[in-house]
Amino acid sequence: MASGFLSPGVSYILKFIPKLLFPPGLAYLACTNAPTIRTLSIPLWGRILAAVLAPPVWAAIRALYVHVREEREIRALGAVRVPVVKGKWLWNLDLLLGRIKQGKDGYPFDVVEPMIRRYGKTFNTRILGEDRIVTCDPAHIQRIFATDFEGWEKGDNFRSSMGAVFGTGVFTSDGDLWKFHRQMTRPFFSRDRISNLDIFSRHSEDALSIIKSTQGTPFDYQDLIFRFTLDSAAEFLFSAQVNSLRGDGTTHELGPALSRLQHRMAQRSRTAPIWPLLELMGDKTRDDLRLVHGFIGPIIDAALEKKKSLKELGGDDETLLDELVNVTDDPKVILDQTLNVLFAGRDTTAATLTFLTYCLATHPLFLTRLREEINAQVGEARTPTYDDIKQMKLLKAAINETLRLFPPVPGNVRYPIKSTTLPSNVPGGKPFYIPAKAKVPLTIMTMHKNKEYWGEDADLWDPDRFLDERNQRVISNPFIFLPFSAGPRICLGQQFAYQEISFFIIRLLQTFQSLELAPDAMPPDARPPASWAAGKGRKATEKIRPKSDLTMSVEGGLWLKLKMSKESSS
Repeated sequence: MASGFLSPGVSYILKFIPKLLFPPGLAYLACTNAPTIRTLSIPLWGRILAAVLAPPVWAAIRALYVHVREEREIRALGAVRVPVVKGKWLWNLDLLLGRIKQGKDGYPFDVVEPMIRRYGKTFNTRILGEDRIVTCDPAHIQRIFATDFEGWEKGDNFRSSMGAVFGTGVFTSDGDLWKFHRQMTRPFFSRDRISNLDIFSRHSEDALSIIKSTQGTPFDYQDLIFRFTLDSAAEFLFSAQVNSLRGDGTTHELGPALSRLQHRMAQRSRTAPIWPLLELMGDKTRDDLRLVHGFIGPIIDAALEKKKSLKELGGDDETLLDELVNVTDDPKVILDQTLNVLFAGRDTTAATLTFLTYCLATHPLFLTRLREEINAQVGEARTPTYDDIKQMKLLKAAINETLRLFPPVPGNVRYPIKSTTLPSNVPGGKPFYIPAKAKVPLTIMTMHKNKEYWGEDADLWDPDRFLDERNQRVISNPFIFLPFSAGPRICLGQQFAYQEISFFIIRLLQTFQSLELAPDAMPPDARPPASWAAGKGRKATEKIRPKSDLTMSVEGGLWLKLKMSKESSS
C-alpha cells in the first residue's frame, strides 16, 4: 500500500532500489578495493563488467540457496513439489498476460481448466519467480479454511493490494485484529435482526415500482439490483438513506464508485506482484475512495456524537454502526469495518439475485414450479414473512444452484505462515510441499463445476440436485460447496443474504408474470463472443457474459423485459 503522497508505483520502485543496487554496488566496490587485498589491478571496464554481471549471478546464488533449503524441508516433511506450469515466455509472463486477457474478454477461470487437465487439481504457475500454487481440491480448502486455520493468513501481499480500499477490516486482517473485527460484527447478524424484513420490503417496493414504469420495455435489471442491495445494505448497516434507486444527488455516484473500486482491486490481483508499476502516476483508487469516504465519514462522525449522548440518555443499539461505536472510538477502525461489510452486503447479494433471475428467465419450466410454490405458501399478493421463506424449499434450492454455478466470490487466496503441506490429489500419494508465504489461490468456481464432485451434468443449472439423492454429495463432503467460505471465516451475513434474495424474488414473481431476456437491447460488450460457441461447458451456451472481479457480475448488464401479472396490474 502506498504511503504519504507517493504513488504505489513510486513506492514500489523506491522499496526495491536498495535490493537492485546492492549486488552491482558490492561487486564494484570489491573490484575497486582488490589492489589493497591481493595487489591486483582491475581496470575500469572490468569493474563495470563485474557490476553488470553481479545481479544475475546474485539471483542464481539466491535461487540455489532457496532450492537447497526447500529440498531439506521437503525431505523433512516427506512431501513432493507441486507441479510447475511451464509457460511459453520467460518467467511465465504469458500466464500473467493470460490472466489479464481473461479479465477482459474470457469466461471466468477459463484459463485454469486446461492447466487442471494437464497438471491436476493443484499446480504452481510461478509468475516472475513468485510461487502461485492454484488449487481447486476440496481437501486442500478444508485444510486451509478449517482444520489448519491458524496456519494460514491473508498475508501482507494481499493487504498491500487490497488495503487501500479495505484498510484493516475483517477481509484483510489476520490474527487478533481479525478476531477483534469478527467479534465486533457477529452480534449484529442475530436471528432477531435478520428476521426483520421491513427494510427489504421498503426497498423492494421502490425497485418494483421502477420496473413497472418500464411498461415491458427492456431495462438493465442488474443495475437496478445493485442499487437495491446498496440501499438495503446501507440502511441495515448504518441507517443511511442512500436512495440510489431514486438517483438522489451525489449518492447516485456511490454505487458506481464501489464498482470501480472493486474492479481496480481485481486488476491489482491479476497483475500481482507488479501491479504498482501500472499505477506510477498515482493511486487509481484515490478519487473513488474520496467519494465513498465523503459519504460514510460524516455518518460515522454523527454516530460517535450519538454515542456521547447515549452515555447520558441511554438507548439500544439499532445498527451495525451503533455496535461498532459501542466498542471503539477510532473512526478509522469503524470506517474500515463498515466499508468491508457494505461491499459484502451490496455486491454478493446483487450478484446472486442477478444470476438467479437470469437462470429463471432461461428455465421457464422451473419458473412455473417456483411460482406454484410461492402461490401455495404466500399467495399472489401477501408479503412473505421469515417463517414463509423457511418453508420454501424449491426457492432455497434455486438459490443454492445459482450460488454453485455463479458463486458471488468465485475465488479466494491464502498464504501459509510457515512451510507446510497439503494432501496429495492421488490416494496414498505424498503430500504437496507448500513454501512459507507462498500465494495459494483457491478457485471456488472451478470446484463448483467439477464433474468429479457434481456428476456429468455439473454444467447444467438444475436446482433439483439440492433436493434429490444428488444432494448426498454435499452432505457427505460439504467442502465442495462453499459460496460463503467455511471455517472460522465463514460469512456472517449468509442468512441475511438468503433472506434478502428470497424476499425480493418472491415479490418479483408475485408482481410480474413473465421474465424474458432482451438480447436485442444488450450493448455489444454484453453479448457472448462468437468464439464462445466452440467452447466447452456453460461457455458454449451462455446467453450473457459472466464477469469475475472480486465478486461476480454480468458484463454490460442483464437486459430483461418483464410483464406484470393480472393481480398487480388491477
